[in-house]
Amino acid sequence: MTISLSPFLSLFERPGIAVWPRKAMGFATKGQVVVNDSAELQELTEASDRLDCFIQTHTAEDRARGLLYLVFIDIDCPGDLARAEKVKDRVVIHIKKEYEVKPYCQFSGFKGYHVLVPTKPTQISPPSMAPEFLKFCQLELSKGYCDPQLLGDVVRLVRIPGTYNSKAIRAGMDGLVTPIQEWDGRELDPGLLWEEIRLFKLEEKLHHQRKRQKMIKPAARGAKQPRPCIMRALQHPLQEGMGHLMRLAIAAEYLNMGKEPSEVAPLFENQSDYDYNKSLYYVEDAQKRGYKPFKCKTIQSLGYCLPDCKKEALL
Repeated sequence: MTISLSPFLSLFERPGIAVWPRKAMGFATKGQVVVNDSAELQELTEASDRLDCFIQTHTAEDRARGLLYLVFIDIDCPGDLARAEKVKDRVVIHIKKEYEVKPYCQFSGFKGYHVLVPTKPTQISPPSMAPEFLKFCQLELSKGYCDPQLLGDVVRLVRIPGTYNSKAIRAGMDGLVTPIQEWDGRELDPGLLWEEIRLFKLEEKLHHQRKRQKMIKPAARGAKQPRPCIMRALQHPLQEGMGHLMRLAIAAEYLNMGKEPSEVAPLFENQSDYDYNKSLYYVEDAQKRGYKPFKCKTIQSLGYCLPDCKKEALL
């Protein structure tokens, strides 16, 4: 049985996409090789007796540029093809209803189905965020059913239709990778999904900020200035054991006033061993540990208590 590759390759043959060269592989190649056109791809499949033939969904160059144009959803239900088909139908209906795109679908030959959703070619900035955005799209479009093994994998291999799955053959099945629905030619606009992930990242950031703020209790209601001993200590070298403990006391004081670690770290710039990144690391560590302002008795034991300390400034 010969299956035309035209409907499948139409997923790639769109403006803004460099289809060739692209890596593919088959049973005979013993690894990925570069193919330069559809004729070479056909030769590869024939040389492999159409056994275990794959092609990249995106190229390594696409990943480097942050270019995405295809969402690959793999639906696997080992030992339960009936359930896999129901899940596939549910996912396809969801995509068509919510995004007005009829995606390409094929039977993987063994455990489930491949759903390929062409999107408008979109360059993600920075490119390093492309895998995360792809993962978000895969989960959103599949309603969470996509095989976790391929989430966020930009340069993923997908089986070529009309070829055979050797795992299925070994299990006594036919193993033919069979198209069951052609793409309708409409591209999904990833703009809405991009806005959703930006909101998701913002909510995640706010959640971490709220969680971090809960770890730090205010030093005192209305406290706007650190205690005089804290400010005086910053004017002196803070070295060795007692000095380093006083640095921690200073960091705890300002953090509990609501200051950010990036605001506290520069306070130590007059110290001889000052390094902003190191200071920031230790201040952030103090914040994570939730240190409270040091008690006056503790500061006194460190040798930094002032004899003329103003009582109204004490905590």
